[in-house]
Amino acid sequence: MSGHGVGFGDIPFLAGLEPALADAVAAHMVSLAVPGGATLFAEGDAGDGLYTLVSGCIGISKRDPQTGRPKRIARLAPPETLGEMALLSAAPRSATATALRDSHVLYLARPAFERIIAQHPATLLYFSRLVAERLRAVYEGKPLDDRPRSFAVLAVTDGPDTTGFGLRLAEALDAVLPGRTGCLADWPAGADEAWFHAFEAAHARTIFVAHEIDCPWCQLCLRHADHVLLLADPGAPPRPAARAYGGRLRSDWVETDLVICQGADAHLPRPLHPDTAALPAVRPAALAIHVRPGRAPDMARLARLVSGCARGLVLGGGGARGLAHLGVLEVLAEAGLAIDLVGGTSMGAIIAASVAMGWDVAEIRARTIESFVGRNPLNDYTLPYLALTRGAKVDAGLAERFGTATIENLWLPFFCVSSNLTTGSAMIHRAGRVAEALRASIAIPGLLPPVCTPEGVLVDGGMMNNLPADVMARLKRGRVLAVDVGSDLAFQAMPTRSWRGRTLRRWLGAPDAMPAIAPLLLRAATVSSDAQSMMAVSQASVVLKPALAGIDLRAWSSFEEIAVLGADCARDALASGGLAAWADPGD
Repeated sequence: MSGHGVGFGDIPFLAGLEPALADAVAAHMVSLAVPGGATLFAEGDAGDGLYTLVSGCIGISKRDPQTGRPKRIARLAPPETLGEMALLSAAPRSATATALRDSHVLYLARPAFERIIAQHPATLLYFSRLVAERLRAVYEGKPLDDRPRSFAVLAVTDGPDTTGFGLRLAEALDAVLPGRTGCLADWPAGADEAWFHAFEAAHARTIFVAHEIDCPWCQLCLRHADHVLLLADPGAPPRPAARAYGGRLRSDWVETDLVICQGADAHLPRPLHPDTAALPAVRPAALAIHVRPGRAPDMARLARLVSGCARGLVLGGGGARGLAHLGVLEVLAEAGLAIDLVGGTSMGAIIAASVAMGWDVAEIRARTIESFVGRNPLNDYTLPYLALTRGAKVDAGLAERFGTATIENLWLPFFCVSSNLTTGSAMIHRAGRVAEALRASIAIPGLLPPVCTPEGVLVDGGMMNNLPADVMARLKRGRVLAVDVGSDLAFQAMPTRSWRGRTLRRWLGAPDAMPAIAPLLLRAATVSSDAQSMMAVSQASVVLKPALAGIDLRAWSSFEEIAVLGADCARDALASGGLAAWADPGD
């Protein structure tokens, strides 16, 4: 870093001081040029002064005590200040500040601040209030914004129109978020770093459109980006320079998504060309997002996903109670609330995958009724060596419903959860055949045979995470709506027993109220623990819990009643404003 004293004009964080005091502080500040990637200060360093960001971008992170990896806290843009506490105390820094691109900061050292106080004591009260405001924000749990403000667009295959894409994305972002998005597709004549800073400062967001891989303009686009979008035509091989250059796009701070430009009339997304899928930059991409030309909803979904304003939906497991999800989906569709990414466990995973396939509510309802109400997929009983049933009917039903579709080639980003008995941890399925992932997520131990994979023996995800709102929240793509259908009380009402059932129970010496083995196994695999419920509440913006206590977990024939209970819960939340935090994620 290099520095020199300058005369600064107006500095935003000094706006509350009298002009003479502001000038006195500014006179002691030093201008520093910080190259991208350099550490301004590290967690544990002695506090030595305050910084204010004039141009560029600073990332604030802390070490995760469990993994030792940096955990992103905030991305700071001009004219943010950082390190205020160091003016009053030499206590160790509580976080690390890293320049995410070439940045210009103003530095006020504590010794200089102490000289200012000796001459102008009123400044001490002013800066104490600044520190108090920052601490209050921390104690009140106010979220620090980590949403990207600048995007780079780069095609890794021939075919996509990068400039047209950048302009359409700018329009979509402006429809989602306040302010105007600037779009630069070439290096303006005479533009230097100060010009680019002024351009970004004049816009709420900026899109940099690169053309030739690794040319000077491409390098500048990527240096300025908080979020990189790699464009690909699904059938095209990679551009010649893409393989050598792709590995350099990785960063702890810059997210990379793959945007696949599908055909206008595509029924399901086409998979990538194998050589393109193998690119180093494509393999670790956070999300694969499919868009179609002329489809405004696709572009709107992309804008919400990349800007951190997406609507995430998580559906929990609960056997037949999962039919309540159909009612929730119906109300969301009626309200015009588009879903951007989905996830779930067990029965919730099946319905979430149906949403990701791009089916509308009517089709999801019809397919679900056909699969679970019109037939019993759990009556192919066998010698209970691996499980009570063979699971062949479930396998056939999933194959019929989802075919050969893969998770990475669905219209909406999707994940589901299973429980890995080999590792003793939840397994998150983000790639591979949809039917195979769902088979693992619904493999109720003792009722269905487990799924054996190279990663381990997999069973129903409800055993470890029946409402995976935490998995969705970790993606940091927006707010999360979680629908809990598994934690209500069960076995409250004694079912009506047939004379054969009563006779068999008397012969076995079992009371009529004792649940049979199948519902017991189903309940054991999908019940939400108090800890899981608390996790969902803490990670989700909204949790809907339909009143399902009187519903048996195998009451598939009661689908109309169950769906109505889900719809009533969602409709009440919508009318009372309970869905507002999720419905308007751009706020």
